[in-house]
Amino acid sequence: MDEKKEEYKNIESSKEKEKEQEKIPSENQSSSEVATIMPTMIDDSEEVLEKKRDLSAIIPKFESIKEDSTSLELVSKDNTLKSDGSVTLGTFNAETDSTFNTEAVLPSQIDIEQRKIEKQKNKNKKRKKEKVKPNKNAMRFQNRTAIFSLLVIVALAGFIIWFIKRPTENDFRPLTVTVELGDSLPVRTSSYVEPGIKGDYIDELLYSLDLSKVNVGQVGEYDFTVTYNNIQKIGKLIIQDTTKPELEVRQVTIMEGTDYSASSFVEMCHDISGCNYSFQDEETQSKYKTAGSYTVYVVATDAYQNSVTKQANLFIEAQGSIRIYQKEVPYDNNAGYEMVETYRLRFAEYATYSLLITATHTQQFIYQDNDKYKAATETYAGEENYEFDDSKMTITLTEIVNHIGSNYTRLSDIKDYLEREGYVQTN
Repeated sequence: MDEKKEEYKNIESSKEKEKEQEKIPSENQSSSEVATIMPTMIDDSEEVLEKKRDLSAIIPKFESIKEDSTSLELVSKDNTLKSDGSVTLGTFNAETDSTFNTEAVLPSQIDIEQRKIEKQKNKNKKRKKEKVKPNKNAMRFQNRTAIFSLLVIVALAGFIIWFIKRPTENDFRPLTVTVELGDSLPVRTSSYVEPGIKGDYIDELLYSLDLSKVNVGQVGEYDFTVTYNNIQKIGKLIIQDTTKPELEVRQVTIMEGTDYSASSFVEMCHDISGCNYSFQDEETQSKYKTAGSYTVYVVATDAYQNSVTKQANLFIEAQGSIRIYQKEVPYDNNAGYEMVETYRLRFAEYATYSLLITATHTQQFIYQDNDKYKAATETYAGEENYEFDDSKMTITLTEIVNHIGSNYTRLSDIKDYLEREGYVQTN
């Protein structure tokens, strides 16, 4: 050990010589063979300067002693975040002779920040490895907790949305009101407005209606206003006419060559916007001119094209003398009616006799029993040549005949027959 201590002392004393030899080439060595030690650190930022300077990569250290104790090896070694690897710069022997490695290359410069990032990554990898996987029960608990939390969040979000958008009393809505022409406007406010909260009732005293712009006598669309809590909204009121006219027709009997029109068959027509009359067949007047019995169809139309059609009878009598015979049948309690029977006869005058041309036979049943009248209307409803008058409870049957009694066509024969049967001439 004493020998080694002595060696250390010799080595220390030789440091100065070593430095001088590094600066001045020896006699046996050229200037190009002098080894120069360069620092590997180039980071001179303030942050680095403030830290404790580690010159291990700059100043060589005696790192090892050879086993034979005859020489030492001078080494520049890597220190953390300074340089990579180590390099032998030279050797010294016991006689303080030195040998320098002229081909020595200092460790390459490193990227300090990159080294820090790599160290942090290594730490993170170790932490991940150290994590313990949760058991199945823990995972189930975590899943249930997550689902429960999600449901709570959804429910809370739904409640918030509902609370923001929930209807209030101020969300009342005016309605679109439709009224038929001629009818009165609704009186209740609830006919014009729907409350803001479903199922709530309309307090007539809290809502104010303004219908001053509405003309109930004219078809059209009108605005009205509803005011509640000083909030005013506009609704729409429609006056329309969709009601058909009420039409009653009558039988028409005219002489051949006499003009007639659709209005000739009208007994009564009622409509708030008025009635216009026409034949369903536009050629009726041109087709029915000669003597005979005809069925025509009369159409009543109001100003808004609502129409109704009724069937009527037309009798055109030929030119000649006319005789009217009538008989009254007393009230029959079993039948529930009394009857008036009429013959309207037209004759052509010849030198010694008059010959029947046309004849109309009418039976009018006048009911006093309402139930029997209704039963009769149901029986004969839709039958040709029958007419019904509910206001008078009468049913009228009109027929065209070519002869009277047992095929009588002469006036003298017909007159005798009708008088025997109780008919009386009325003209």
